[in-house]
Amino acid sequence: MSELSGEELQESLARWASGGHGAEAAVELLIESRYWLERREFLDRALFEAEEGTGVSWFVAHELAETLVCSRGERFLLRLACSLAEPGLTVPMSEIGSIDGRNLARVQEALRTARFGWG
Repeated sequence: MSELSGEELQESLARWASGGHGAEAAVELLIESRYWLERREFLDRALFEAEEGTGVSWFVAHELAETLVCSRGERFLLRLACSLAEPGLTVPMSEIGSIDGRNLARVQEALRTARFGWG
């Protein structure tokens, strides 16, 4: 993948996800939480270049949540983002207790976006 600045990457991801509430919510959750978009292993393995922008392979991202070293909260956020974008991917909601209040607000926003298309 070509090197993009943080802001360019965020814009490219948002452009790619545009039009699908689940994908928009998932990408916004990744952007807001920032952690995964700063991990080189994640960027190299889960992102790809598409005509519309930078895409996310949600199945690969879901696998990375299980294999890369991270906190329980970071794992939960990535798995939730994956499940918003790809309904066949799951996340145990019992793990929601692993995130702090700021990330809980982000999750609530993502769920509203995925369900209703607005935050």
